[in-house]
Amino acid sequence: MKKLYFLSVLLTFGLFISCSKEDNNSGGSSVQSITITANPTEAYVGDNIQFTVRGNNNANITSTAVIYINNSPIVNDFYTTTTAGTLSVYAKYQVSSTVSITSPTIQIPVVQGINFNKRVLIEDYTGTWCQFCPRVSYSIGQVRLQTNDAVVVAIHRGNDPYNFSGASVLESMIGLTGYPTGMLNRKTGWAYPENSNIAQAVDLTTGANPKIGLAMTNSVSGSTVSVQVNVKFGKNFSGLKLVVYALEDNLIYNQINATTYYGGVNPIVNFNHKDVLRAFLTSSILGDNITGATTVNEVYTKTFNYNLGSAQASNIHFAAFVVDSAGNALNSRDASTSVTQTFEVE
Repeated sequence: MKKLYFLSVLLTFGLFISCSKEDNNSGGSSVQSITITANPTEAYVGDNIQFTVRGNNNANITSTAVIYINNSPIVNDFYTTTTAGTLSVYAKYQVSSTVSITSPTIQIPVVQGINFNKRVLIEDYTGTWCQFCPRVSYSIGQVRLQTNDAVVVAIHRGNDPYNFSGASVLESMIGLTGYPTGMLNRKTGWAYPENSNIAQAVDLTTGANPKIGLAMTNSVSGSTVSVQVNVKFGKNFSGLKLVVYALEDNLIYNQINATTYYGGVNPIVNFNHKDVLRAFLTSSILGDNITGATTVNEVYTKTFNYNLGSAQASNIHFAAFVVDSAGNALNSRDASTSVTQTFEVE
């Protein structure tokens, strides 16, 4: 009986040791080789490259591996390219205090591409009836004091002589809940109160330059304006859309005001409404697909006609911008009715 009991104890202990060893093998010691991948596999100067390190068991060990670029370790699992050339990238994984594993080296070509001047698009959802809307109008003025690279669109809604009913699809897209609402580069909310967050808009004109450039060639013949929009690509793109607006300045109409801006008077008599959206020239306010080659150095051109109607040509200007597949504006530009622009290459 004692022999049977002793044998049972040995079997139990053996199973415990066996299970313990199996558990240990499911951890880091089971990794015998590693690989590193990059997204994208080819980059342009200024791009962020994201790296992933995996073991031979397909476990994601990126957070515990060390990534080397041109033999120098980086702190994060991504890298922002700064110069053209080829990056040699590998990873090391520490299995134990004395054993490490090194991945095969991958090569990532980095191309210069073309940088263009960076502009911010400000779409101001407003109304002459809107008592707090002067706050955003004032804030736009403050942005313009700090930069010439703001493209402004005032989208009037509601019981307003300049109501633009075609904007309802935009309001649905951004989930608009009230007025005023300021949107930056179409889908980024301008933080309330906008007058305390001028830097949010101005900062979008700085930093990494976009790889999209715009230039317009416009001319007037009688009451028709020919608007030619040219888009140049500084790298390879896909899924882009072009939006073109007609805007009007010097529209004089009283503005309701419950703010302290503009002297705090209510109403602001004969307020000068500027950048008022009057039409979109593309078939959709969300943009028309940019067709053809959208690769580096290619230029896409499309011409529109705009009828001035009773408006003076000197009061009309146009805003053109390119959006990505998610609807974010990548770059923008505005132009008068008679102008020939060149690409703003940086």
